Amino acid sequence: MTPSDLRDIERLLSDFAWFADRGDGKSLSELFLPDAQLQVAGQEHRGREAIAQDCLRRASDPGRKVRHVWSNLRIQSEADGQVNTAAVQLTFEQTSASPNAQLRVNDLLDQFARGPDGAWRFARRVISRAMALEI
Repeated sequence: MTPSDLRDIERLLSDFAWFADRGDGKSLSELFLPDAQLQVAGQEHRGREAIAQDCLRRASDPGRKVRHVWSNLRIQSEADGQVNTAAVQLTFEQTSASPNAQLRVNDLLDQFARGPDGAWRFARRVISRAMALEI
């Protein structure tokens, strides 16, 4: 893995947070390979359309405000043109149903592979909640 590859993967992590925070399901889904998987909140979404719809569903609450911050990126393995990583994500969320903001600490387990255009994309992402706190 080259320094350029690492920067591309870091950019995918940051872009995921950016697009999720803004409810931009189309742009978020394009970070994934066409047949990729996203597992979040115990639900699995397969393919770009399902991933985009999940993002749009979450953003449909007009009172929802959310911000994601990731850190502690670790390259777990590299094999067969794929890279597996682990990171930590903080999610700050406030909804119209709850005036108190919630902070969630999530583990991110990601698998990246190159798409037909040669660019790195998510092949699989698992977002696993480690803890949740009201703030």
